[in-house]
Amino acid sequence: MISDSDLKKISDYLEKSKKPLFLFDDDNDGLCSFLLLRGFTKKGDGMPIKTSPELNSSMVGIVRRYGPDYVFVLDKPLVSQEFVDKVIVPVVWIDHHEPIKREGVRYFNPKLDGSEDHSSTTYWCYKAVGGKLWIAVIGAISDWTIPDYFNRFKDEYPDLVSEKITPTELLYNSKLGRLCRIFSFLNKGDHKWLKEVMGLLLNIGSPYDILEGKTVEGKIILGRAEKIEKKYNALLDDALKSEKDGKLIIYTYASADTSFTSDLSNELLYRNSGYFIIVARQKDDKIYMSLRSDVFPVRSILESALKEVKGYGGGHFYACGAGINEDDFSRFAEIIKKEVNR
Repeated sequence: MISDSDLKKISDYLEKSKKPLFLFDDDNDGLCSFLLLRGFTKKGDGMPIKTSPELNSSMVGIVRRYGPDYVFVLDKPLVSQEFVDKVIVPVVWIDHHEPIKREGVRYFNPKLDGSEDHSSTTYWCYKAVGGKLWIAVIGAISDWTIPDYFNRFKDEYPDLVSEKITPTELLYNSKLGRLCRIFSFLNKGDHKWLKEVMGLLLNIGSPYDILEGKTVEGKIILGRAEKIEKKYNALLDDALKSEKDGKLIIYTYASADTSFTSDLSNELLYRNSGYFIIVARQKDDKIYMSLRSDVFPVRSILESALKEVKGYGGGHFYACGAGINEDDFSRFAEIIKKEVNR
């Protein structure tokens, strides 16, 4: 876990910073972590990192042009040493993936003490600075965890939860899950749109503003999400037709502008418990994937496969992201198939 004294350090860094820059993973956990910290400090700017799981030196020029006095990295599993060295200003990194060693960074990770704490980055940001409870719940539930503050949310918003309090039921059979999907769809736009979305979300006071379109900001957010949802539903209909190869399900699609790999893999797993799911997006000569299972050790299987092909990947025990060359995908899939069907 992250100690109370370390949580205090996070809030102290935020209060000390005059011009923070928040770089966060482009999923709900990353977005909600940003909204909580930005809501607390009321300063700075945010930018989702969409290029890869790693925050590397390619972002240094953008950081320098912004000219921050602190850089806060949220929910990114990998940060290169070169990025830390070249940014120069203090880097505060809050994450919950497998720990890695980096020099010169203020690193906060619940797994640093050797525990198997699966709490989301949103959870720790909420513990550090507080903020809007419903934002903190969206980030945690979207990361398939039930936070210890969930009962307060249930008491405050009883109509938004499902009868069964599990991440799966909440995500796919409740109004809270609807909110989680809306947030996820909002992450699909370009940087200009995302900047506008972040400003709108910071001004939303209630989840009903979005769900029921009660405010101008809420109506804009809901309308945008529904447009993206149409694209997602078309892909989902196609993905549900994927044939099973033993305990393996692979769905591939081509998209130059929008990635739905994480959303699709989560929903395919919800509908196909007991399987190993690969959703692969082809872009140029690369394959970008989300891998999921509720029974197979996804991370260790991925690590074994990456020893045989050139690429990168990582994440959680049952949920990972990865990227490889298009030419290696058949070999990669074959390695996974042998592992899960033996």
